[in-house]
Parts: sequence; C-alpha cells; structure tokens
Amino acid sequence: MQLTGTSMRILLVDDIQIERMQLAIRLKQQGHEVKAVGSGIEALDVYKDFDPELVLLDISMPDMDGFELAFHIRESFPEWIPIIFLSGHEEPEMIAKAIDVGGDDYLIKPVDKLVLTSKLMAMQRIAQMRRELKQATAQLEKVNQWLKNQANEDGLTGLYNRRYMDKKLQSMLAWHGRQNAPMTVILLDVDYFKPFNDNYGHLEGDRCLQALADQLRTTFNRAEEYVGRYGGEEFVVLLSNTNEIQAEQEAKRVKQAVDNLNYPHEYSYTSTRVTVSQGVFSFVPFGKEKLEDIYSEADIAMYQSKSDGRNTYTLRNSINS
Repeated sequence: MQLTGTSMRILLVDDIQIERMQLAIRLKQQGHEVKAVGSGIEALDVYKDFDPELVLLDISMPDMDGFELAFHIRESFPEWIPIIFLSGHEEPEMIAKAIDVGGDDYLIKPVDKLVLTSKLMAMQRIAQMRRELKQATAQLEKVNQWLKNQANEDGLTGLYNRRYMDKKLQSMLAWHGRQNAPMTVILLDVDYFKPFNDNYGHLEGDRCLQALADQLRTTFNRAEEYVGRYGGEEFVVLLSNTNEIQAEQEAKRVKQAVDNLNYPHEYSYTSTRVTVSQGVFSFVPFGKEKLEDIYSEADIAMYQSKSDGRNTYTLRNSINS
C-alpha cells in the first residue's frame, strides 16, 4: 500500500477481536495501513518488518499487558514512535503509569470517533515530520559520504589518494612497530608513460591509468591491502604483515596483473604493451619512521628497476638497504 501524506502505518494491539476488527475498519476507511494483532507477543514479532508510525495499544491483555509491551517497544526499538493507550480504566494512576512506561497519550474506551479522528490528525503531522526528517537525514548521510570520498579518493582513478595513503602508512608504521611485525610498501611507475601520452594523447593516457587502477584494485582486495595513486603515473601499495619473501611474491602478482591487462603501448622501448617498474621495500618498523624516508627507500628501489631495464621489480629491506 502506497501511503499518502496523510496516511500512516498503524499497529493496533487489542486482544478483544470484535473491538480490534471494528477499530481496524475505521482506521482503514480513513486511508491508513493497519496491522491488527491480538497480543503483545504478536506485536513484537511484526513490529520491525511493519515499521509502524503509530501504535494503538490496549492495556488489559492476558499474555503481556500494554504496560509491558510499551516498555519492551521502547527498550528494543530506540527510534521513537508515538504510543496511544486504549483502556476502559479512567483512574489517574493508570494514566500516569501509561505515560511512565513510554506512552504518549491515553484514550478511554469506547473511544469517541471525533476524539480519535482529532488524535490521528495530530499523529499524522508527527508522522509526516518524521518522514521528512528521515529523508533529510538520508540525504545528509549521502552528502557526508560523498565528501568523505572526495577527501580520500583520487579523482581520476577512484583509488585512495596520496593524502589518505600517507595517513594509512602512518598508522601502519605505528601498529607494526608495536607488534614487531613486517610490512611492505610497493611503489610502481608506468614505463615510458610520456611517449604514451605524446603519441596516444592525454585522454588515452587517463584511460590507461584508470585501467591500471582497476587492475590493481582487483589484485589487492584483501583485508589490510591498500592501493592508492601516488602521483602522476605512479601508484603505491601498502601491505600489512608482509615479510620479504611474501613481498617478492606480491611484486610478481603486480607484474602478472599488468601483463594480464595487455594494454597496448607501441611507443615503449621495453614491450609492445604497458609495463611497470616496481620498488619494493619490506621491513619491520620501529614505529617512529618518517614517511618521506619510507617512500624514499621504495623510490630508490623503483629507480633501480628502471636502471635494470624496466618491467621488473627491485627488493630492498631494512637490513641490506
């Protein structure tokens, strides 16, 4: 049922069938969607899926009275929904208890039609405000997520940007330092990217970087693996709990992934396809290293790969650096 601006989802709880049916019919005639149940246990069973905007609740029920049910609703479902008690009791103590356990209003049975209609009109205004608030909150969450993505993502490739990778590297250095555990940083640079751009054009250069980014994202998709754009045609990979032997295997994975991409580059002096040179730095940090020193180690290794003919990797570690 598609709710209009003046209709509500109403959960009606009353153990007397004839009264429940009569009231449900009246509510439906006013355009509301009604879920009518005969016990507190049934009400709790359907509450989450039905997601009511108003609860009409009898007090005197055999298995769980209205006071208990209202208390359970407030405890189990923190989002506030109006609860109106329906009861033949007029004693002030009953009304006070109803409000104390979480009720918002109290109507005496048999409920006067005009009074009920007026109460429902007030509840409809509240329901409409809640819907608008939820919609605004959802939109705000989307905007906040977009802003977060903008702050952390590289605009061209969708990978993490340098700012985010710096922060992640800083936290990884601290954690691995405390744990005395190895980690690895891989810098990789597209071989002969300038002649690629000069001959294919910068738009095709952007598409090449995007394709490489997608391939790296797919390759390093496990927990504690982070891939970012370092700058220009350079990328950085951060690997947690990765020693020197494992780091070499990861470098081979990078090379195989780029080979599998099979991106044409007829102006390379190394291959007819796009290749990358890698600098791999595997080490056990003490936790206080400077970021520029870590990147420098990987950068030195990467330029050694270029000196060795490109399309390869060079491994450095904290011992033989």
